[in-house]
Amino acid sequence: MQAQDRPEISSLEFHSSNAALNASFAWAKQQALAYAHTGSDSIGPWYEAALPGRDAFCMRDVSHQTQGAAALGLFAANRNMLDRFALSASPSRNWAGYWEIDSMGQPSTADFLSNDDFWFNLPANFDVLDAIVRMWRWTGDNTYRNDPRLQEFFRKTLTDYMTQWQLQPNTILARPRIANRRLKEGKFVDARGIPSYSEGRKDFNVGVDLLAAEYRAIRSYQEIAASPTDRRLAKKLQETADGIQHILETVAWSPEQRHFNGVIQQGSHGYGSADTMVLYFGAVKDEEHLRGALDYVANPAYWKTINIEEESYAPLVLFRYGGSDAAYRVLLDLSDPAKPRREYPEVSYAVVAGVVSGAMGVEPARIDVGYDVQSLAQPMNKGDEQALASLPIGQNVLDLVQHGDTMQRLTNRKGAAIRWRAEFPGIEQQLTANGQSVHVEHETLQGGRQISSTIVVVSPGASVTVSR
Repeated sequence: MQAQDRPEISSLEFHSSNAALNASFAWAKQQALAYAHTGSDSIGPWYEAALPGRDAFCMRDVSHQTQGAAALGLFAANRNMLDRFALSASPSRNWAGYWEIDSMGQPSTADFLSNDDFWFNLPANFDVLDAIVRMWRWTGDNTYRNDPRLQEFFRKTLTDYMTQWQLQPNTILARPRIANRRLKEGKFVDARGIPSYSEGRKDFNVGVDLLAAEYRAIRSYQEIAASPTDRRLAKKLQETADGIQHILETVAWSPEQRHFNGVIQQGSHGYGSADTMVLYFGAVKDEEHLRGALDYVANPAYWKTINIEEESYAPLVLFRYGGSDAAYRVLLDLSDPAKPRREYPEVSYAVVAGVVSGAMGVEPARIDVGYDVQSLAQPMNKGDEQALASLPIGQNVLDLVQHGDTMQRLTNRKGAAIRWRAEFPGIEQQLTANGQSVHVEHETLQGGRQISSTIVVVSPGASVTVSR
C-alpha cells in the first residue's frame, strides 16, 4: 500500500533543521497512516502489522508497532488489537493467543487451521503483555490495568502458559523444541510453539529472545499488578525472573565473541545473535554484557545483514543506551527510498518511534517515579534544532522544542498540569527553568551515559523552558 492512498488521521508533527531527518519522519508518518484503519471495518480501529497485502495484524509486529502508533495518536487501534490478542489466549491452545488476526477478527488462514495445527512463536504472549503495560503508561488508561479479562491473560501467561510450554528456569534448557505436539502430521505441526521469533533453523530448543521477553513480561506485570491476587503472584514470580536472567547472562552470553547468542541448543551450545532483542526487552544487568551487546548492534556488519524486521528494532535500542550516532545511521538506512522492503508496516512505525522516543527521548514515566513524562535531546548534529507538535500522552497534548542538547521547551497544549523531567547529557551543576535556577539531579544510565535532569510542573496552556 502506498502512503498517498489514505487521508491524514494524526495531528503529530515533527520539524528539524536536519533535512535528512525531516524527510525520514515525513515518509514514516505518511506510510504508517496508510496502514491505519480508523474504525469503518467490522472489527473497529486497527492498523496493518504483517506482510503488506496480508490484511492482518501479528502479535510480534503489533507489540513492536504500538509505540510509534501511540505517538501518532492511534490509541484506540492499539487497544483493540492488544485486547483481541489477549482475549484469544485459550486452554485449547495451551494458552497461546492467535499469532495473526485478519480484518474480520478471525485467526488468519495463513497461520491457522485448527487448535491442533497453527503457527505460533512463544515469545508472543510475553511481548503482548509487555506492550499492554507500555500502552497503559502511554495512555494513562487504567482499564488496561483493571480489566478482568486482561488480568486473566496476565495470570494465565505467567502461570499455565509458562508451565505447559516448559518455560520455567528449571525446565527451559531441557525442553523439547516443540512441546504440546498433538498431531503427527499437519501444515504447522513443526511451528506450533516455535521457541523464538527466529524461524529459519530448527536445531535449537530455546531462543534467547524468548528468555528476554519472559523476563520483561514478569517485570512489567510487577509494575501493573493491582489486585491482591496479582500482587502476590508478582512477588512470587521474582524468583522466576531472576532465574531466567541468570540463564540469559551465563548460558546465552558468549564470552569469546562478547555478545549474546541468538539461540541455545540442547547441551547449552549457542549461535547467532539476540543482542537487539535482549536490549529491547531491558533484560541485561551486567554492564560489560550490555556494552558488548550494544557494540554488536551498532556494528554495520550486523545491522546491514539482518532482515528488515529485526533491523527496525535497532534505532530505538541504540538511542536508549546512548549509541545515537549508530542509531541515526540505522534510522536513515531504514527510511532510505532505495531500501528494499521499507514498505513493511513495522518499519514506518519504528521510524516514528525512533524520532519521538529516540532522537527527542520522549517517554511516559514508569509508575511512582515522581514525574509523568521525560525527554532527552539526542540530536544528530550538536546544533540541530528539532520540534514535536501535538504529541498525545495520556490526556495531554504536548509540544516539545529542543535546541541542540542545551535547551528544551515543553508546552502543555491540552490536559491537566504535567510533571516533566527534562534531561541533558553530561554532568551539569546548574539548570534553569524559565530563567530561574532549579534543583539538578545526576544519574548514570545503563550503558554508562551520564545525565543531568530536573523535574518541573507545566501548567495547562503553559510553556516551560529548561536550559543548561
